[in-house]
Amino acid sequence: MANIYEILTDALEGDYPVREQGAFAANETLPETFITYQLIDEPDTAHYDNEPVSKTSRFQVALYSKDPALKQGADALFRSVMITAGFLRSGGRDLPYDKGTGHYGYASDYRFYETEV
Repeated sequence: MANIYEILTDALEGDYPVREQGAFAANETLPETFITYQLIDEPDTAHYDNEPVSKTSRFQVALYSKDPALKQGADALFRSVMITAGFLRSGGRDLPYDKGTGHYGYASDYRFYETEV
């Protein structure tokens, strides 16, 4: 099966830094705007001869920005790159404003279906 992390990061790379959720060090200064991703779950969806032959990966992608206008455009940004890369959108939501860092946030969930041929 494909390297799902490579597909995901290739899709998200662009104008903003992309990191796995939690990858920023506690003493690291956060960028003005950045994107994170996190694997939520990855269940096998089909089996053949007791071996998995397909799976569905669900990722959360999030944009954090000190500019609320960028946060408001996050859904359109994610749709434009994630759907093109073969992901299916399964919902989005605003994240609470972080007073400590001054970042607004928006997160979406995307699914990627894989099968072995």
